[in-house]
Amino acid sequence: MASNAFVRLLFMLIYFALFGIVRFMIWALVLFQFLAHLFTGGVNGRVKRWGDGLSGWTHNMLRFMTYNTERMPFPFHKLGPNGD
Repeated sequence: MASNAFVRLLFMLIYFALFGIVRFMIWALVLFQFLAHLFTGGVNGRVKRWGDGLSGWTHNMLRFMTYNTERMPFPFHKLGPNGD
């Protein structure tokens, strides 16, 4: 039982490090979409879909990190709306 806790801790540390990278990516995405909206009057659809996937992964990762689920996020489960 304790070994499972240490394995989970290892994955939590990995996901926590990835979360730092994802936060930067979200800031870049927000800035890009704001500038696209400012200069073109609309947002980029491809970037919007990518942001949806990124926010979904972040949600799933945080649920795993806070022990609200045992299901690890991508790459251990499918990424996207059907991967929930």
